[in-house]
This record gives sequence, structure tokens and C-alpha cells, in this order.
Amino acid sequence: MAKNLTRDVRKSVAMAIDTLEEQTCIRFKEVDDDQSGDVVRIVDLGSCSSPIGRLNIGVQDVSLTKNCWGMGTAIHELMHAIGIEHTQSRSDRNTYLDINYRNIDRENLPNFELLSPRLWSNLVPYDYGSVMHYSADSFSNSDGEMTMLPKNRDFVETMGSMIPNFYDFDQINKYYEYNCENKKNVAKCSHGGVPNPNDCSKCNCPMGYGGDLCDKRPDGCGKTLRASSSWQTEKLGVKFSKNDDQYYTFCNYWIEAPKNSTILIRYQISSELTRRRICEFGCYDGGIEIKHLADPRITSDRDCCMDTALNVTTTMNPVPVILYTASATIEFDVSYRFV
Repeated sequence: MAKNLTRDVRKSVAMAIDTLEEQTCIRFKEVDDDQSGDVVRIVDLGSCSSPIGRLNIGVQDVSLTKNCWGMGTAIHELMHAIGIEHTQSRSDRNTYLDINYRNIDRENLPNFELLSPRLWSNLVPYDYGSVMHYSADSFSNSDGEMTMLPKNRDFVETMGSMIPNFYDFDQINKYYEYNCENKKNVAKCSHGGVPNPNDCSKCNCPMGYGGDLCDKRPDGCGKTLRASSSWQTEKLGVKFSKNDDQYYTFCNYWIEAPKNSTILIRYQISSELTRRRICEFGCYDGGIEIKHLADPRITSDRDCCMDTALNVTTTMNPVPVILYTASATIEFDVSYRFV
């Protein structure tokens, strides 16, 4: 790491490296400045950027400045360095996105080019919540105007996440063809989890699930709520807790109901103060995600700007309700019942 990096950038890089090493087969080793061979130098060149993959040129730079958004941007650029492309550049992008070219200046059009299937294989499903996905207003030539619209408009705020998700890590392990096949004591994971390549007896879990086998609510903030046939309402919140090991503070709630039930959920931001604190594309500063998609590994729609109540109907049981914040305390009113 170059000497011109700020303390905060160094901290973000350290958290990013720890996270990638915990979830994937990738290992990073800090070397001396005079190290020979191909190395990655993390340096402040005035941008948040990285080439894609190994260039075989000796020293190649990953640039991170104090204005790059924390651990999420550090992971994004390091994933580029190890060969991972942008999600919105996938060959199947047009199945999931509409591009508004009128809001993009000519010099920024290359950021929206599609990758040839011959050059990049789609190893995981399309995920609007990937840390490798641009936000809806990225490279806009008019402040606040969107350059990308998801075909499913519920995901407008989800795009541009700074939280690496299950399929981000899974993509790396598949890209490097590292898994737990033919290993001993391989875990049988619940809720779509997969064995962790560093310890095949434990699982990498989708967000909202925890324990060695992804069959428990994650440790820490949160609780299990038991639905009845009548509406119940809870004010669910998350308070930022400064932690040197995590950029975000999470609270994980589970809503449980009798077997074979359908769970109905209504939710909204508790106050205008919370809305002002967190409302932005990408929900960088905080938000809520209620798991309800058929594949629990894919990021469900995240919300941080709604001005009216939203509804979820799901047969998922339990239903993970994930709140997160990078700064302030945020609260949502959540009502639930089963039918």
C-alpha cells in the first residue's frame, strides 16, 4: 500500500481484504516496495478505479481516495483487480435493465457497453444488489436523473450497493474454480448456503441467515417475531455501533409463522428524519431488505426512500428482515400476519 493513502482508506482496504479472505479462496500478501514480479499497488491517484484482472506489467495500480465510499468501494476495486467485471456489463444485462442513453455523455458510454459471452461467463444469477453493480444514476449528465432503470422498478434503490453479497463471493470462488468437492466433512447448508472453501464443515450464508449451517438467525442485534392471524406492528430499528471490523451495523429479524402459511408484511420508514438520513440511490447509508425471492441468495429489493407503505407477500418461512446503517439510528414500522 502506497504511503499517500489516508488512515481511513487503509482501514477500508484492511476490512475489504479480511472479508474477501473469510468468504473466498483468495489470499492477499503485503510485500515490500522492491518486490519483483506482478503485484498490485493500492495508491491514491485521485480516483476509485482498477484494471480488470492481471495485466502482466509488473506493478499495476488500484486507486482509492478518501472520497471512495468505504469498504464497499475497496472490495469493488479489489474484485476488479482479481478479474471480476461489472454486473451491468453482463451479456444478459438487457433482460434486467433499460439504459437511458439520453442521460449519458458520450465519453461515459463505454461504461455501459456489453461484454461478449466469449470474454465473460455469467457464473451466477443477475443480482441488482451486487457490490459490482452501478447505481441507477451512475455517470448521469444531469443531477438526480437515472441512467439505468431495472425492468423490475422495485429494485431502483437496490442498485449501487456497498454491501458485498452472497453471489459476489460465490462468483469469485467459481471464477477460480475452488470448491469443497471431494473434501471430507462437507457441510450440508440450509437456505441456499454453500460450504466455505476455507473450512468445508461450515457454510457461506446468504444475508439474513447465520450459524455454521445457515439454519439460524445471525448473532447479534435483532430477534424472532412470531406472526399470528391478526396484524401485529413492531418498530424495528438499528443503531450504528462503531466497530473496527465492520463498516455497517446490521440487525437481523426473523418473522416466523406456522408451517405452510403465507406471510403478509407491510412496512414503511418510521419518520421523515430517518428518510432524510438514508434516502439515496444505492441505500449507502442504511436501509431495509425483506427476503422474499424464490432464491434467498439473490438480494431482495432494498428500500430507503419510500414515502408510503410497501407490501410483501411470501411463503418463505421464516422471513428475514434485515436493517443496516453506516451512521445514524434508523427505524421502520413493520406490520405482519399470516394467512
